[in-house]
Amino acid sequence: MTDGQFRGAAPIGRTAIATWFVADDAGAATFFPQVGSRSDAPETQAIYWRCVLCFYASSLAVNPGQPHIFYTNAALPTIDGVAFADVFARWGVKVVRWPITYRLPKGAVEMWGNQFYIFDILAHARADADLDGGAERLVVLDSDCLWLKPVDALAVEIDRHGVATYRLDADEHPVDMVINGRSRADLARYIRARGGKAGERADYCGGEIFAATRQEVARISTGIEALWPEIIGNAPDSPREEAHALSALYALNGYEAGTANPFIRRMWTTFHRNNLARSDRSLTIWHLPAEKRSGFHAMFGAIAPAVEAGAMPADLALSPERYARWMGHPHRSPAKFVRDLSAKLREKLRG
Repeated sequence: MTDGQFRGAAPIGRTAIATWFVADDAGAATFFPQVGSRSDAPETQAIYWRCVLCFYASSLAVNPGQPHIFYTNAALPTIDGVAFADVFARWGVKVVRWPITYRLPKGAVEMWGNQFYIFDILAHARADADLDGGAERLVVLDSDCLWLKPVDALAVEIDRHGVATYRLDADEHPVDMVINGRSRADLARYIRARGGKAGERADYCGGEIFAATRQEVARISTGIEALWPEIIGNAPDSPREEAHALSALYALNGYEAGTANPFIRRMWTTFHRNNLARSDRSLTIWHLPAEKRSGFHAMFGAIAPAVEAGAMPADLALSPERYARWMGHPHRSPAKFVRDLSAKLREKLRG
């Protein structure tokens, strides 16, 4: 498959849609600031499992003909009465039990210690000649994402560029900000030192989405293997998290930055930061990192009884309007305001 092969054409073949969950034990745990606790805590893990169910419900509602894959190192649990193994079998979500091998040495980072699992996923996809029935491309997202529209338009963009990337601009991180241990200038030096083209500051592409053709999945996975010894060894300016590494590989391979921006946005809904806009309704995917404990919890609670009773995603009457109510888009309802404020006060009392 070559860049531009499908320019202006309808997507050919299928797109595998995936998310993932890593269950850390106490020895591998790090702090997850968005949920306020360590990654080995049972309630932290339950928060992410609820997001996972909501993710697949939303995707299958608008992408019923596409293959769906779930990558995890864990046994599927029962959360609030919902048996995930039964639900995924009924919904046709393929479960890939796969270990996490891409980790920095213990103590190298204090937060988000299992984010490099995306590289294990790409290694598996690279080696899997079938990729769930011959999918032409792979889209891997964080589990705190919701699908509002089918993948078709995004698939065209993936085929056009090989990889569709989500560039985070200064409204998300100021241009000279240190982001999880590295600045854009650090990444630019790292890229230039390896023969890539970069200005004074490299583009920083968010890790919430990886979207590529099968050919480019293999290329990126091979590139990861080449860079990993430097990352493990903490070479000067080397990546400290998966988005750093992906940003460097995108630049080293000459992929255009920002080609996924028309389809996805990182949307903040906290009391201190709210960047929601009515234009978000035009997006294909909402990424809602601050709603893990609130909006996704409400959505899970609303759909869980029907799911437990055997409902398929098409039976759940999901819609952007319902997502907006659960997630407080573009503004919290009075009931959600009270719930979120109460949760915030409880957090302050605990801390």
